[in-house]
Amino acid sequence: MSLLTIRNDVTKEINMRVHEGQARSLNNEQFQEVIDYTLANSRYPLRDTALLAVSYCCGLRVMEIAELDLDDILNSEGELRQNVTLRKIATKRAKGGVAYFSSPMLRELLSKYLVEVRSLKSTDTRAVFISKHLKRFSKSSLSRHFGTLYKKAGYEGCMGYTGRRSLGRNLNRSGVSVFNIQKILRHTDIKTTQRYIDVDEDMLANLVSGV
Repeated sequence: MSLLTIRNDVTKEINMRVHEGQARSLNNEQFQEVIDYTLANSRYPLRDTALLAVSYCCGLRVMEIAELDLDDILNSEGELRQNVTLRKIATKRAKGGVAYFSSPMLRELLSKYLVEVRSLKSTDTRAVFISKHLKRFSKSSLSRHFGTLYKKAGYEGCMGYTGRRSLGRNLNRSGVSVFNIQKILRHTDIKTTQRYIDVDEDMLANLVSGV
């Protein structure tokens, strides 16, 4: 590979990141630090850690998290579902899909929030996650809230899509095929999945290390 080719490839990847405003991704140790900090310092620790877990462990988009209803995630007996069918109205391009609520961390944090906080709130909304005003989060307000949670925990550059992007990256690093990651993240085009998992600072550093 020529020096010019390497430089062109690096420039292309960096420009793609800037253009798309890709969120920073976290590994499991970093995410656990965010959870620990949030539990210790947030005004609403159980809600906020459950929010973070749904994003990081399921890869849901911010809009999908905001639109989650209790009936979506609980079965007729009030138990947390393993496979959650997303309503079309709540998903990108109204495509619907299935989210997998099987992570032990997710199930522990979400169940704790549902039992100890959400079930005690008297409100008309069926939203899983509610603001301090007992209302459903809007997409924009929830996106800002995610950014604030990460920033307070010491992670700059993280935002609402950090959890989703981190899931794709971490699955890829653990050997999961890009095709299965595409299904989990519900990407229509596999090129979108590839952009999620192929570019990070370590890879870019390795590309230019020999220049």
